[in-house]
Amino acid sequence: MSGTPKIQARDLLVRYGDVIALDSFTADIPEGVVGILGPNGAGKTTFIKVLLGLTEPQRGTYVINAEVPPSEIHDIIGFMPENECLKGGMNAFEMVSYMGSLSGMSTIDAIQRAHEVLDFVDVGEERYREISSYSTGMKQRVKLAQAIVHDPEILMLDEPTNGMDPEGREEMLDLIEKIGMFGKTILVSSHLLHEVEQVCGYAAIINEGKLLRQGNIKELLQSEEGRYRIKVRGSKDSIDGFVRALKRDHHVESRIDESEQATLVVKGIDDSDELLDLVRGSGVQIRYYRPDILSLEDVFIETFEGGEYLGD
Repeated sequence: MSGTPKIQARDLLVRYGDVIALDSFTADIPEGVVGILGPNGAGKTTFIKVLLGLTEPQRGTYVINAEVPPSEIHDIIGFMPENECLKGGMNAFEMVSYMGSLSGMSTIDAIQRAHEVLDFVDVGEERYREISSYSTGMKQRVKLAQAIVHDPEILMLDEPTNGMDPEGREEMLDLIEKIGMFGKTILVSSHLLHEVEQVCGYAAIINEGKLLRQGNIKELLQSEEGRYRIKVRGSKDSIDGFVRALKRDHHVESRIDESEQATLVVKGIDDSDELLDLVRGSGVQIRYYRPDILSLEDVFIETFEGGEYLGD
């Protein structure tokens, strides 16, 4: 990460009775679209609530854009909560323009801006219907519109695709990407790894209130040196023999068997000639052999299995 972080958290402790929601939590959040990842109960929402000033930590400090005076911080933040936040007796236009007024905009500016952001999130004439009649996907769009009505510099989205169908999720992710193109800092709190991988340039992985790992997505997905994905074909006995031979000098991380073939992820291969000798001696045929390309799910699983902890 280069440059000054947009958000810095140091040694945050948040405890709810006997439950520790954030435990010595330390992180640097850069500009851009940033995924905050973790299972349910990991501490993602608590971290956002601390940044919003809704939860007071028992210990630690945090800074949101050091260039902005603390008294003006809330003016530069937009928030889309996971839970229901829309007033059922209002329509989308009334709700979004009202939120613009609460952000300090004049009535005329709030009205104009409400129409602009509702157009942006593709809410058409439905904006004049009562929110209580909206589908879940429509409500999510309105929640995003109210979060961006005042054009915030920093946007916090808590499970933004929650309850949406596949088409709606893709459209929401497209909207997030478009907002990110305007130089915003967007925190996307999610447990859906493929969505974060699709829209985020940076990720922080949280569990049990601790930061386990963080970094540029491309760097996180870089495969280890000497880690390869190999697909071989042959009888079960010949594949078993090949795997036993591999295990003498290498670590076989995973094996998926199909009809007369198997896909292996192997660590520690330094010499392809050595691998070819093992193939010739075992009676299997290589279908392909290439450096393994990680997914964010692979990184997530490795992080949890390894117990890696990168906080202070």
